[in-house]
Amino acid sequence: MNVPHVTDVATEFSCRPARPDDQEDIVSVYRQSFDRDPVFQWLFPDAASRPSLLESYFTIMVGHAFAQGGAVLRTEDFGAVSMYFPPDAVDQPQDVEDRLLDALRAGLGADSDRTVHLMTMLGASHPTDLPPHYYGTFVAARPHHQGGGLGTRLKKCLFALADEDRAGAYAEASSPRNLALYERLGQRRLGPALTLPDGPPIFPIWRPPTTASRPAGPGAADGGS
Repeated sequence: MNVPHVTDVATEFSCRPARPDDQEDIVSVYRQSFDRDPVFQWLFPDAASRPSLLESYFTIMVGHAFAQGGAVLRTEDFGAVSMYFPPDAVDQPQDVEDRLLDALRAGLGADSDRTVHLMTMLGASHPTDLPPHYYGTFVAARPHHQGGGLGTRLKKCLFALADEDRAGAYAEASSPRNLALYERLGQRRLGPALTLPDGPPIFPIWRPPTTASRPAGPGAADGGS
């Protein structure tokens, strides 16, 4: 990954690349943000244990991303973060995926079954016929920042990185609210919703590569994580 290139684009959008030693702050954002997310309520239905399980889950996921070519964008004060994989890190070898599932089983114990199901489903449903693309996995803002546009800013920053590389942008929306926001930002549904057993839908979304010049700034779109 071209770090100066990422830094230049991130600076323009008032965000910056996070470092592996920022992991504690990154995980803190995810733990606070996803406590009421419908998918994570399905993953961890017990409200009392959900915060600690979210922390364990995202500690594993953030470590995996940094170890396997992924990256995290953040706002200056860690009000919001966005994890992603650039085009050369989207396709992971099967043994890497297996090690991730093993880490989730070890880290979450009896609460790992649904996370393993989710990760297996997302991997199997990720289209194999897309052109080179960025894969945005988790974008989140702390609760007191939600609705303030920080998540939108990070999405636009990721789109700008994709535009620089003439690549697409793929993600999954975990709620109809997020889907509506991402559609306003230019992503579109890609195929049918994914279904969890007795759980909420997950919406694959896609933004095709563009050769258009990227905007000069992040704009003022509404929305959050």
